[in-house]
Amino acid sequence: MSYLPGGVAGSKLNSEFAGELLQWIGKTLYTGLYASTEESLQGLFDSLNGALSSASREITKGPKLWNDSAYSTVQGVAENVCIPIAGAFITIILCWELLHMVQDSNAMQNVKPDKLMFTLMKFCLCLIVCTYSFQIVMAFCDLGMWAAQKLTQSSLSIDMSPTMNDLKLFAELEEYTLNDVLKIAGYKLVLVLARFGIWICSLLVYIRIMLWFVEYLIYASVAPIPYSARINRQWSQVGMNYTRKMLALSFEGFFILLLYAIYGGVLGGLQLGDFTQSLVMVIGCGFGLAVMMFKVGNISASIFNAH
Repeated sequence: MSYLPGGVAGSKLNSEFAGELLQWIGKTLYTGLYASTEESLQGLFDSLNGALSSASREITKGPKLWNDSAYSTVQGVAENVCIPIAGAFITIILCWELLHMVQDSNAMQNVKPDKLMFTLMKFCLCLIVCTYSFQIVMAFCDLGMWAAQKLTQSSLSIDMSPTMNDLKLFAELEEYTLNDVLKIAGYKLVLVLARFGIWICSLLVYIRIMLWFVEYLIYASVAPIPYSARINRQWSQVGMNYTRKMLALSFEGFFILLLYAIYGGVLGGLQLGDFTQSLVMVIGCGFGLAVMMFKVGNISASIFNAH
């Protein structure tokens, strides 16, 4: 029975070796995940803060400074294409009104000079308005930019800089267990998903601002055509609806910045406790901001009764 002590000692030695091996593997995994998680925490919200700040600057610039090439192209379309079309519409409408005047006045026998003069004055004023219609609608945009600049003083950044201590994670442990490795791996996965969600929010912010400018320039390019209908009573509503639409588009930037200010106020009122819960709330608010940005157009249109 002399082999029993040796067998017990060998088994204990194997057990210690296996424990040390598991500790080495656990420490290696934990250390690598710790460094990666700490790196992920640095500048976690920088991309979203950068997107909000960039969007605020772009909104207050206006379409011309946003993209001078696109602005010049649209202006050329309005002046070289749409103004001649508007002139043709004005001529047709004027002829139509003169024809009705002849019919209503017994073959021009009862036409009063002041009525004829008033019709010609309407024709001349409509030509002037159509000639400067692009500048008129861009003045609407300047009005919206002026209102938006009053909101740029609001803080739009996310002031949240979590550390590894907030996650209750430490660089060294007395013993590296499977639970410790799984815990830090879970935080790493959460941060990866959080960075992806923040990137999506940043992309949506950029896309919304770009779509707003493009939509405004498209509507502005045809400004002479709706204003050419103002000379006729039956068609004057076309020009009025267009004016309301341009005013609604002009103030979309103001409402977007107002939405940013509300977003900053909501985040400033959050009681940050558990990191994961706080992170979910911040990202959830970010997605809510992105969704509301795409509804700003409807809000502005309803305020100005544009359709």
